[in-house]
Amino acid sequence: MLASVLVARALGPSAVGAIGFSLGLAGLVMAALLPGFGLAHLKRVAEGQDIGRCVGTMLAIQSALTLAVLIVAAAVWPIWGPSGDSGAVFAAILAAQLAGALAEAMLRVFVGREWPVPYAGLLLGGRVLRLLLTVLIIVSVPSVVWVAVTFLAENMAVGTAALVVLVRHQNVRVRRPTRASLVSYWTYARPLLVTTPLGIVLDSADRYVVGRFAGLTVSGYYHVARALWEVIGSLLAAPWTFLFTQLSAIYAARTEESGRRGRVFFAEAMDKVLFVATPLALLFWAFAEPLIAALYGPSFVPAAPAVRILVLASIAMTIVDPYTLVVMALDAAHRFIAVNVLRLGVYLVLLGLLVAVPSYDSGVVIDGAAGAALTRLLLVLFPAWVYWRWTRELAGIPFYRRAWTYVIGFLMMAIFVSAVQALTETVVARMVAAALALAGYVLVLYVVHPDTPQNIRYVRSLFSPSQFLAFLASRAG
Repeated sequence: MLASVLVARALGPSAVGAIGFSLGLAGLVMAALLPGFGLAHLKRVAEGQDIGRCVGTMLAIQSALTLAVLIVAAAVWPIWGPSGDSGAVFAAILAAQLAGALAEAMLRVFVGREWPVPYAGLLLGGRVLRLLLTVLIIVSVPSVVWVAVTFLAENMAVGTAALVVLVRHQNVRVRRPTRASLVSYWTYARPLLVTTPLGIVLDSADRYVVGRFAGLTVSGYYHVARALWEVIGSLLAAPWTFLFTQLSAIYAARTEESGRRGRVFFAEAMDKVLFVATPLALLFWAFAEPLIAALYGPSFVPAAPAVRILVLASIAMTIVDPYTLVVMALDAAHRFIAVNVLRLGVYLVLLGLLVAVPSYDSGVVIDGAAGAALTRLLLVLFPAWVYWRWTRELAGIPFYRRAWTYVIGFLMMAIFVSAVQALTETVVARMVAAALALAGYVLVLYVVHPDTPQNIRYVRSLFSPSQFLAFLASRAG
């Protein structure tokens, strides 16, 4: 996020939009040409299979797929590829995506074996490297092309460092894939050959459509909105990833006891993450304009409506996404094929109606950035009820009814804060309104939710320096 702030400050909305547009276009290319074996890799590692064999198998698969992408890209680039600076930015971003796919062969081992401290250190180190390179470029040769190259440098450095850590510090010996290991990955990944590319399209098409139909400036607004949204998403992604690895280990042996353990673990994880995510979402809702202005500059404040819509999407994802991971952990990914095809059709129609069709020169009510954000919110909700039915059938995990407590609590806080902002737009008023809303929210939780004291103690432990240092010492590898 800091890197994007520097780019926005130094090069303006159009440069940010060019990067966002290239990320979306590269994502579409990856979706078309790189079916995902990553989840199969993560699951096999989490189940306790030989790490060296898993890494060798994943590297072999990703290397073959990367070669295929390069061959196809070289063939179609003279006809379809962008030119000039736009072409150079896209080439750098696409290369970064390919390097990141190779790096995932090593990084997912840390997640699957629950080594979070070295994993976080590798990711943070890569981010710091890209930030430093971005500063150097902005100071010396301000260029959006060289900024795009920093994405490639980050992924290459992280992948190399991850391999070194595995070999030298975890004593992992990378081994050649066998027929059995390739078949094992193929068996799990086969339905993902359809659902993963569709998922990448669903994640990337909005960036492309906004840049194509609403212009690079509006694309810059949307890229900023997504950057702030991804801050929330990054905090939620780690718990849900480890939820998947835990459930994969629990359901490796299907017994009545494992089913009970899975249900208890799922409910506890849902409650704790919702307890943390709801106040966090309120802060982004209440302080969207001053946060954007402070980070990116006043010219990016028009991104605020998109940020607020994406905050709603983050609340919805917190409730919906865990159920898809349960289905994945139960080896039932094939169920998503028909659903994701339907979702893709709905998604493209919504993007057309809310982004591509409106004329932004005629004073439309909703701009391209907000339209794309609203499309993403609707996509999260459709068809969530199907996932809840599946998990109830497969694992006895029904919809978590206490989620409604958090949803209603967030909506009440958001309405109160918005009402105060309608009367006065000062930052002090926002702070007072947010504080009062949070205080009332916690009091209501104490009355209606019996686990609230336990959740507060849990959150307090997360912010305890001594407990955090003890965690680092115990989980460093």
